[in-house]
Amino acid sequence: MTDEGTWVLGVRHHGPGSARAVLAELERVQPDAVLVEGPADADPLLPWVTHAGMQPPVALLAHVVGDADRSSFWPFAVFSPEWQALTWAVSRGVTVRFMDLPSTAVLAHRRRVEEDLAAEGDGEEGSSAPGAEDVMSGASVRGAALDVVLERTDPIALLARAAGYDDAERWWDDVVEHRGKGGGFEAITEAMAVLREDDDGGAHGGDGAGGAARRRTGAARQHEERREAHMRQVLRAVRKAGARRVVVVCGAWHAPALTGVLPPATRDAAVLRGMPKVRTALTWVPWTHSRLAFASGYGAGVESPGWYHHLFTCPDDRVVTRWLARVSARLRERDLPISSAHVIEAVRLAETVATMRGRPLAGLGEVTDATRAVLCQGDETLVELVTREVVVGERLGVVPDEAPSTPLDADLRATARRLRLALEPAPRDLVLDLRKDTDRARSHLLHRLLLLEVPWGAPQPVDGTGTFKEAWTLEWDPVLSVALAVASPWGTTVEVAATARASDLALDPGTPLAGIAGVLDRCLLADLPAAVPGVLDALRDRAALDSDVEHLMEALPALARAVRYGDVRGTDASALAEVTESLLARVRAGLPAAVTGLGDDAAAALRQRLDEVDRATTLMPATSRERWLASLTELARREDLHGLLAGRLVRLLHDARLLDDDTVARRLSQALSVGTTPADKAAWVDGLLAGTGTVLVHDDGLVTVLDGWLRRLVEDEFTTVLPLLRRTFGTFAATDKRALGTLLARLVRAGAGGPGAASGASSGGRLGGGGAGADVEWGPADRARAEPVVAAVARLLGVERG
Repeated sequence: MTDEGTWVLGVRHHGPGSARAVLAELERVQPDAVLVEGPADADPLLPWVTHAGMQPPVALLAHVVGDADRSSFWPFAVFSPEWQALTWAVSRGVTVRFMDLPSTAVLAHRRRVEEDLAAEGDGEEGSSAPGAEDVMSGASVRGAALDVVLERTDPIALLARAAGYDDAERWWDDVVEHRGKGGGFEAITEAMAVLREDDDGGAHGGDGAGGAARRRTGAARQHEERREAHMRQVLRAVRKAGARRVVVVCGAWHAPALTGVLPPATRDAAVLRGMPKVRTALTWVPWTHSRLAFASGYGAGVESPGWYHHLFTCPDDRVVTRWLARVSARLRERDLPISSAHVIEAVRLAETVATMRGRPLAGLGEVTDATRAVLCQGDETLVELVTREVVVGERLGVVPDEAPSTPLDADLRATARRLRLALEPAPRDLVLDLRKDTDRARSHLLHRLLLLEVPWGAPQPVDGTGTFKEAWTLEWDPVLSVALAVASPWGTTVEVAATARASDLALDPGTPLAGIAGVLDRCLLADLPAAVPGVLDALRDRAALDSDVEHLMEALPALARAVRYGDVRGTDASALAEVTESLLARVRAGLPAAVTGLGDDAAAALRQRLDEVDRATTLMPATSRERWLASLTELARREDLHGLLAGRLVRLLHDARLLDDDTVARRLSQALSVGTTPADKAAWVDGLLAGTGTVLVHDDGLVTVLDGWLRRLVEDEFTTVLPLLRRTFGTFAATDKRALGTLLARLVRAGAGGPGAASGASSGGRLGGGGAGADVEWGPADRARAEPVVAAVARLLGVERG
């Protein structure tokens, strides 16, 4: 045990070497108080760090009460020196406190920064230097880090250059992260003090030894001054309470501000006076290694969380050997032939390269080079795989169920356990059979979360035409905890919150008619019967006031699906029938006017709506389908339609078996023979054929008509229509393209009956000529010229010519 005093341990956030050194120093000093950089109002959550169910990586989440999308995270990994200090103190009953500004001030400052950025309309991306920000903003549910606007230099880069290194990360690893259990904190503090003296004014630098020395003005400088003033005030308070040996664990940049003789307390009090605050709530949430990485946008991140975890947890000195064995195991999981000899050779190479580079131990750079050369055989795709899955990794932490959390978060986790759904960070495919109670309940949960904008599951296409299956990809992102906090005002359970959210969306004047229909569809998918009446009323009211036919057409498919899903899932969807029939009747009544005088873009949009409504009517009663097809039949008789729509109406009626192949061919022939431009005719073809080539594959006469039209086009006309036709045929499925190629080859071989026969020309026209396997017929002149060659080849092959 040492004498009285204060030991300031300047660390690099998430540095395993710093974590080992901190533990060694704590054991040597045996302090009676430990202060750690972190939000001071999170002290009530400290006892949870030693709970048996707490497994890092985890993070403190703070959000503004009543405005939960304004939030911040303070992440911790097992190799974070702050985490090791916390667990050491709590497990021994030693007084431990967070000493940084409370989250109430941090989030108030972030709001001010956001307002300044919005006012200026300008900004700069956050620093990628390690430790630049130990707080990760949750202002966006997607977790993008918010940083202040400032100019910055990297203090560790300055020290690295002074030591002859061109890579700041490597210098820090060699000097600090790969050191043993020695201290070195005094030297780090002295180096930071020199850099702060050169930084235009002292205590306004970045967090962490890898952080950025920053030239700041205005709110940013004032915020840093308040942070360090608050840290000193907490240190004074602990000393006043009787602590004789105090250990402070903070970002190395702050160490000089907390060392030696402190400035007068009155000065720090004046700096903190008038500090803006907001009301916040704090809790522990699980975190992942990938969220600790620079690539996530976290300013205090590290390049290699998986590697650092390995460095800290490796039980002996065989760090490189165990690491490369782990990498080889991951590659073997991908069915790559990696033997023990490969691992031995890779270890030797990594150690040799480290010696050549003058490094004390092989670091990540050396083991990565060895991995690339030996285990991956130079394949950069495999190197990227190792980096993503091993060097960074996707370890997900665990927070005890008993830990404080929002009621909505607790309900989700309890429901997920009951339904045997794990909150895992790695993507996982899930296929549900809606006839089974458990799978149906899983579907309800995932759809409710989508309504709350918590996209744990992403819907995927399902093979086949059945309606009893659903496919999802599940991927839990820790930042979804923010989304749950944002959704908390809607209710304390997922079902209650989703019901309230659906009702609010339906009543929002800004939600379009199709949006309300979509909400109703999602209410049935999510099994929210309490929301259906209100949403249905809102839909009726909005539909009664909306006279735009396209809006009505856009809303109809969701309603038709809702009726069908209600039947499949055992939900009473009978109340939707009246509204759905009413919308269809209004669509039919409004279509004649809607199809008149359209330009190309408007016609393309309406064609898509026609397709959607046509598919929707197949889900409706037979009488509704018949009325719809009758309306299409009337429209198809008109001669003033845009080609896209005219061709599409013929196609829809053909698919409904109301027009036979001969009638379709006749109408195509008429459309291609009237005195319109080639582009107009191509639009008619596009309307008829776009999406699938089935109608061509099964109709030789249609192919003949189409090829004859193409052959009659002069060069300029053909060049004009070619792009549109390429786009049309490009929408065909591969199987249709193959079948069409086979058909063309057969028709060409058939001679006069093939494409182009209608024009009186030899077969092998523009549509069929040159097709795969096509035997092109020659004219008399060509045959006479080829006859001597054919005879000679026949004699050489010993073939008798008939």
